[in-house]
Amino acid sequence: MKKILSITGLTIDSQLMHGSHRIVNDLSFELEQGETLAIVGESGCGKTMTALSIFGLLPENCTASGTVTFDDCNLLSLREKELSRMRGIDFVLIPQSGADFLNPGLKVRTQIYETLKRTGIKDKRILEKTACDLLNSVSFQNPDSIMNKYPFQLSGGMAQRVVLAMGLTFSPKLVISDEPTRGIDSNTSMAYLKELTSVFSDSGIVIITHDISVADYCKNIFIMYAGECMEYGDCTRILNNPSHPYTKSLIAALPINGFSLNSRKASIPQDFLNTGCTFYPHCPQSTKKCQTDKPEKQIIDQTKVWCHHVKS
Repeated sequence: MKKILSITGLTIDSQLMHGSHRIVNDLSFELEQGETLAIVGESGCGKTMTALSIFGLLPENCTASGTVTFDDCNLLSLREKELSRMRGIDFVLIPQSGADFLNPGLKVRTQIYETLKRTGIKDKRILEKTACDLLNSVSFQNPDSIMNKYPFQLSGGMAQRVVLAMGLTFSPKLVISDEPTRGIDSNTSMAYLKELTSVFSDSGIVIITHDISVADYCKNIFIMYAGECMEYGDCTRILNNPSHPYTKSLIAALPINGFSLNSRKASIPQDFLNTGCTFYPHCPQSTKKCQTDKPEKQIIDQTKVWCHHVKS
């Protein structure tokens, strides 16, 4: 399969009144056409900022270094004008809440039409048919009724699917979905994830989530903690046999496992740790070495792990 996205050494810093703060440190991962990757981590670990850096949408006080290669082009080197031509066409960001993304004062019909007009469609009949086809593709049985509603008249799951339909307009090569299951019930979540991976089956998909169970729908998984990668590799292998203590704690905390937490603390450190493993204050296996030395990458059964307690 063709490689769509390649990130190498991505580092994100924010400039604050008291100085610089590191948000993401030296991340590297790849995505192929047709592949779905889950980036999993707690709120505040840097996963959404990683996505925003790909789209060139970081806050003004943040800077990104490293390389973000999309279709043989380093996105970090492009100007805003060049990136704006690609957003929504070559790559699409599906935000956390579909209802928040949609304009509350406009009917769904108007908003889908505006998206379709970017493709050059002007004929009202073609706009109507194409909009209905898009909504049908995400399992709306009554697209005309949906198009006549305002966003506040839609459930959270319905709003997510409308945004999903709008994302299909340009057949993007890369789709990033930020917390797609937040705020919707488990049955709706499962249906939406199946929909997402089905309608964008020819694209590369990145799913950003705090819920490790979402990774069941992905080929690979990238575990983040406090701005760094803990473990990265095949999803089935990692979920069945995790190597990093943090990954183990995420899996143990799932409802099916009885919400069992096996760590000293639960919060992400406020300041990036320049020395040692970022997880050491919370790790049940931590030693003095964990506090002073950054763990080097270990490869176990094709899984990359950053931990002193695992060996290749």
